[in-house]
Amino acid sequence: MRLNRQSSSRRTRALIGASLIALACGPGASRAQEQASGSESTVGPLQEVVVTATRREESLSKVPLSVTALTQQSLDERGVKDFSEVARYTPGVNFDNSGTNNISIRGISGSGGAGTTGIYLDDTPIQMRALAFNPDEALPKSFDIERVEVLRGPQGTLFGAGSEGGTVRYITVQPSLTKTSIYGRSEFSSTQYGDPSYEAGAAIGGPLVQDTLGARFAVSYRHDGGWIDRIDPVTLQTVQKNANYTETLLLRLAGLWAPTDKWRITPGIYYQNQQKNDIANYWPLYSDPSSGRFVNADPSRRATPDKFYLASLRIQGDLGPAQLISNTSYYHRREQTGYEGTLYNLGFYQTFMGSQILLDNSGVHLPAGATDYRSPATVDNGQQNITQEIRLQSADPNARLLWTTGAFFAENRQSYLEQIHDPMLQEIITALMPGSSIVDVFGVGYDPAFPTDGYFLKTNAKDEQYALFGELNYGLTDRLKGTLGARFSRTKYSFDT
Repeated sequence: MRLNRQSSSRRTRALIGASLIALACGPGASRAQEQASGSESTVGPLQEVVVTATRREESLSKVPLSVTALTQQSLDERGVKDFSEVARYTPGVNFDNSGTNNISIRGISGSGGAGTTGIYLDDTPIQMRALAFNPDEALPKSFDIERVEVLRGPQGTLFGAGSEGGTVRYITVQPSLTKTSIYGRSEFSSTQYGDPSYEAGAAIGGPLVQDTLGARFAVSYRHDGGWIDRIDPVTLQTVQKNANYTETLLLRLAGLWAPTDKWRITPGIYYQNQQKNDIANYWPLYSDPSSGRFVNADPSRRATPDKFYLASLRIQGDLGPAQLISNTSYYHRREQTGYEGTLYNLGFYQTFMGSQILLDNSGVHLPAGATDYRSPATVDNGQQNITQEIRLQSADPNARLLWTTGAFFAENRQSYLEQIHDPMLQEIITALMPGSSIVDVFGVGYDPAFPTDGYFLKTNAKDEQYALFGELNYGLTDRLKGTLGARFSRTKYSFDT
């Protein structure tokens, strides 16, 4: 399989345009990626990359942390669309995209419980706790992103939610009160033996009332073409060609209001809807990679719808020697994943009933009278996060003593519903054990709450976290800083099933 890609990206600014942030390489542990060559690269001196890894704007070369930063220009030049591609350019980071989107930083990861890597969309943590069958982490697509920052190591004294392994920050382009900017990106690519992929998106922002009110709107649509055909496991006839395609829609609207020259209020809404039509697994038994034929004979199509929205409000005030920053947000997500329940059940029935081979190395063998038997397994994950963070920090970035202190509150609710839908259970029992009923075989019938499910598991979890955190940085010399940080947190976790 070979992918041929053509892409274009355009950025248009007003007459008094903002300077373009380029990439620079910093010494020591702080790193920025080198500028990639491309058809749209401009030749010129490298400029400083400004990051907010320390919760204040600072040159990457002066940040005393292990940080990788990829700017919008760098993301576009490398064709980065999601975090799996970000991880390739980030030392010490591994990404598992086989089903959980698990991010490991410096070898620290977890397959259960609270996430070890913080995932932030602007100032809001959106990572999930793993309940039973692990959910995929929600990872925003890289469109109209000012930069992606990856912070390696614990981040408990600067970020309210805390994180053991590190933090990934998606920082969106913010509205301006003085300059109008337009950004666009398009791409078309062809896949050998598969469907084409394409993308189109645009963003526009600028002042509505000069120096007082601004807004920014972004929209993007992407289609990733499939290359695996779905076939019927009994007849081996093609059901759908190139079934494993994905469609993603992204919408974002942000505002900026400056009622005075000392206060700024930034409301925003971010929406992402990703629909995977089928999984990207194929059966070697029926496939022929040498001729470009890849087929999936799973009895049930496994779609993965995943959508979320994030509503946020940021208030920033200038108090003279200090800055007051408040971040309030509500995050809502619904995702469905699953596994191949039909094969799972056939293996069980074959062992339990033992009257006929239903599944072996040569494929699926459904008995007469039940050739349409299907029992898809779905896992529905829900997430609702309410987050409030208030920080007070020193205002002068050039002062010898820099300090940050803050309070954090989060209430995160998660729901989990795992189901093996088995509405044709009686048909396969009749085919294998004529005259028997579900109660005869298993001793019980369907549960009235889930009248067609052979198995279900329903759980709800609630996380409450209160935290106080702070950090002091003192410049001992021009090149040496001392850092002291502290964090106190209280977490309450409840779980019912």
